[in-house]
Amino acid sequence: MLHRPDGHSQLPINYRKAFRDAVELYIVSAYLTDWDEGLKLNSKCRRLRIIIGKDFGITRKDACRKVLAWLPKGKRTNWFKVAEQIEGFHPKAVFWMNADGKHYAIVGSSNLTKAAFDSNYEANIFCKISQKDYIAAKRWVRDIEKACVPVSEDWIETYKEAARKPDGKAGSTTTSVIPLRLPRPNGVGKLLDIRRQQLSRYEKHKANLMNLFRDCAAERVTNSGFYERLSEYWSADAGDRLQGSGWERTGKGSNFQQLARSFVVVESCDPDERDDVLATEIDRLSVLGVHSRGAFFSEMLCLRFPNLYPVLNNPVWKYLSETGFRAPRGATEGERYIDLALKLRASLRGNPGYPAKNIAELDAIIWATYSNA
Repeated sequence: MLHRPDGHSQLPINYRKAFRDAVELYIVSAYLTDWDEGLKLNSKCRRLRIIIGKDFGITRKDACRKVLAWLPKGKRTNWFKVAEQIEGFHPKAVFWMNADGKHYAIVGSSNLTKAAFDSNYEANIFCKISQKDYIAAKRWVRDIEKACVPVSEDWIETYKEAARKPDGKAGSTTTSVIPLRLPRPNGVGKLLDIRRQQLSRYEKHKANLMNLFRDCAAERVTNSGFYERLSEYWSADAGDRLQGSGWERTGKGSNFQQLARSFVVVESCDPDERDDVLATEIDRLSVLGVHSRGAFFSEMLCLRFPNLYPVLNNPVWKYLSETGFRAPRGATEGERYIDLALKLRASLRGNPGYPAKNIAELDAIIWATYSNA
């Protein structure tokens, strides 16, 4: 697809076709300066990633706001991200899969800019690709995501957009990565020793605890039976409980069978899709009114996936509030939790010498710092 300003181009035609036909769609672009709000996304698209760069301040804030407004409700956190912790992010590619299982790609010189579809000279290739190459592309995007954060209104406000030159082009200033500040209270070593002991004890009970969840999900164990047996594998006496007392009073009457179904789905899904699956399951539990989906469910997630998910508690919300970064407006409960997890992961990546090495360890430090704040 060879584009010139005064000629007909297949680029926008095939670009719109990708959105119209894809059930999975991955877009990476060094810059985002405009967004076509008239793009129609396939109603059966189950996975979309739009990942943009922020180098030189070329990406425009208004374009980011347009994408947030365009995205379906419940998809604003995990579907639109910025390569915040990558310097030199410069790809321009689209990969997608249709409902018939066929895979395609557009790769070339075009960023997500109005000029790419209008006034620039651009060279791109549109082609069908093999399933093997498509899977490789998905894994490549997943690796990029590890250094990304969600694009939210707070990120947009903080981002330093370069001033435009008289010719309408952006200047050449750079934007710096903004790592989230991490607390450093006294006695960190002792806090981490205790937390690592809790995680070690959990490992001894994990198999039995997962069997209990699976039995409850399959209705081989009742809600009350689950609650009664839970303390054998997760409690202060068992040595693997992270939070203090209080949950017993509020959690006793919960629908553990529904919660267990969600936990088993998250635990057994494709690891590359876990954040998406978890957000969906939390929103499902919210609709069902399962009130143990907060502190208890998040602790089960933190114990099972200590590198990925935090415990939902007041101290961690106070910490995030102090950083000034929130989930996109209108985010669902599941989105807000994934947004929190992604930002805590970014915090640790941005502070490689920090004593806590995973989110479960970071939780102990945040708790000690903000529990009485």
